[in-house]
Amino acid sequence: MFLVALLAFLGAFGLVLAYEAWCADRIYPGVWVGEVPVGGLRPEEAARRLRERLTVPPIRLVGPGQVWDAPAADIGLQLLADATARAAFQVGRGPEDGPVTHLLLLIKGRSVSPIFSFDESAARLYLQALAKGIDVPPEDATFTLQGLIPVSTPARPGRMLDVERALADLRRSLQNPGGAQVELVIREVPPQVTDAEAARVRAEALLSAPFTLLLPDPRQGDPGPWLLAPERLAGMLTTTVQGGHFAITLDREALRAVLEEIAPSLAIEPVDARFHFDRRTGGLVPISPSSPGRALDVEASIENILAAVAAGQHTAPLAVRAVPPRYPDTATAEELGIRELVAEGDSYFIGSPSGRDHNIRLAASKFDGLVIAPGETFSFNRYLGEVSAEAGYDEAYVTMGEQLAIEVGGGICQVSTTVFRAALRGGYPIVERWAHYHRVGYYELRGHGPGLDATIYAPLVDFKFVNDRPTALLIETEVEEANHRLIFRFYSTDDGRRVEIRGPVITDEREPGPPIYQLDEKLPPGTVVEWQKAQKGFTATVERWVYDAAGNLLYHDVIVSKYAPRRAAYHYGPGYQPPEG
Repeated sequence: MFLVALLAFLGAFGLVLAYEAWCADRIYPGVWVGEVPVGGLRPEEAARRLRERLTVPPIRLVGPGQVWDAPAADIGLQLLADATARAAFQVGRGPEDGPVTHLLLLIKGRSVSPIFSFDESAARLYLQALAKGIDVPPEDATFTLQGLIPVSTPARPGRMLDVERALADLRRSLQNPGGAQVELVIREVPPQVTDAEAARVRAEALLSAPFTLLLPDPRQGDPGPWLLAPERLAGMLTTTVQGGHFAITLDREALRAVLEEIAPSLAIEPVDARFHFDRRTGGLVPISPSSPGRALDVEASIENILAAVAAGQHTAPLAVRAVPPRYPDTATAEELGIRELVAEGDSYFIGSPSGRDHNIRLAASKFDGLVIAPGETFSFNRYLGEVSAEAGYDEAYVTMGEQLAIEVGGGICQVSTTVFRAALRGGYPIVERWAHYHRVGYYELRGHGPGLDATIYAPLVDFKFVNDRPTALLIETEVEEANHRLIFRFYSTDDGRRVEIRGPVITDEREPGPPIYQLDEKLPPGTVVEWQKAQKGFTATVERWVYDAAGNLLYHDVIVSKYAPRRAAYHYGPGYQPPEG
């Protein structure tokens, strides 16, 4: 009996050894991958069988009211057959495993999960493609104008597949791909603009009546009020989004354009004080007061209008600001740098007819007490102002064409000539100066030669010079009654400049033509009067050199005056026979 048992034991032991030897390079029998048996196969054979028999079921994606079975390949899921076969080969080969374990494997079996690779980028592309059929963009509330009627539409939320959440859930589901299911998360997407009805109501109220712009504390003669009709308001209407709601307002640039149209009618230029220089004290004596000007404050007015619109009002005040004068009555000689006489120009108008005499005095008064800022260009026409009978000017002779003519303002060129001489002698840069067409005898009285006159004819012909000193320039005018002498005095700070004037040099003399005879129906019959005397034409050249305190040349001017010859002219009454030729 013992021998039989021994032989049975030895036989069984041999079978076990033979079985273990046979399984040395094979997967232990009883091992499955999913529903595919791979026991008894070498790993490479098992991998081949898995590729042939193992089918990866699709992943079920469940959305609201719809289900998608996503093929494994489409979502980047791929069986790693070799790795799975190696995992199956390791079953029963642990340090605690032995023949008993192998016997249990043979009897009960064991399933090994397949190993997959997961291409997340492919899955994302699949989900993004899926999202195109799921996603619905939100619809913002809208506000439009149909003519003068505001119209609003309500907002609608959208929806969006949460792709990243789906990827994370898909990744977790791959631990058990057989029958895996992923619940898709669909998120609501709110609109950016959720309400337009309040804006519609406000716009309707704004367009229900004109909008009025008022000038606070208006002066007598001020313009206004200004009405913006609903049609114009509609063109200026604009919307902004605040906290998801439409807000109605008026466009700033459109308002700026309206206000810039209004601004000139409200502008009042400030008036500088005028002064005389007291040589005894060295101070300034105001001879006319200053007054502030006024300007429309466009930006502040825009803010007032927008605030009124926001408050549902139909009226807004305009904002104005005071414009201070450059030179108030309180200005001092020390502040302005007015310390001494720096130049003087004069001319004589002895024998001028009463109209010419009056015009000279009136025009000269326009310049008395003026302060010209450092760097400012003096313009004769600017300070002269309007020349008309309404402005107080009389008729007098003027040079015009071949014959003297009578016109309102005749004689004003006596004043421009005098200020030209002051600027010339003071060494100031001359910007614009025109000679008369004909030589004028008034400007050569008491030793003044030709070429030192300056004609003006607003607005085309002007006389200009620049105050190039670092201090202000005060202009004083005076008429010496005894001599009928007009004087322009310039007060500033002497910077040491030196002025040399040479000339005039007379060249290109030309004889006048034959006399002119012109019928004047107002003259007595058979009479003739000398209207003007004949004069030669010529060119007068005056040169000026201006040196600074160190002797450096600042300016060299060549002032050329070309005077046309002037024929004698006679006016005659009816019945007079002019000489032949």
